[in-house]
Amino acid sequence: MSISAAMEEAYAAARPDQVIVQTLEMDHPAFAQPVRIVTNVAEDMTLTVPGAGDVLFQACGVSITLPGDTEDGPTQARVRVDNVSGILRGYLKDAVQAGEPIKVTFRAYILGEMQPGEVIDGMELASVSLTATAAEGALKFRELELQAFPLATYDQQYYPALQG
Repeated sequence: MSISAAMEEAYAAARPDQVIVQTLEMDHPAFAQPVRIVTNVAEDMTLTVPGAGDVLFQACGVSITLPGDTEDGPTQARVRVDNVSGILRGYLKDAVQAGEPIKVTFRAYILGEMQPGEVIDGMELASVSLTATAAEGALKFRELELQAFPLATYDQQYYPALQG
């Protein structure tokens, strides 16, 4: 997660001439290319993505709750995408059939600036509920503490000295 000084100032000052747009980029091995959507605007926009250049983001009704921290502990990020039948339904079906999680990157831009002011990457879409008009799901970070360590599997085929 990174946030620029300009974005920190924009969040703190809330000047009416500074419009902040939020974007989501969803990527999956089953997708031909990442799905990019933008909120807070009426029309599709071309924005700069580091490492990918200028790319088109589709305007869409999106509600994003970013991960946070309260006195009760960390709060989970959530996303709701409206008009899902026109944008995401096919992608979500492909992802479910593939069995791999959808990787999500959140970026916030100050209109008129070329680079994103805030980036949260490494999230995965989980627990998705899908209706005819909207998709809603939790965004979570990969839980490294639940991964096998070491990654090698020790068995008698590769390590004959092991006793069964």
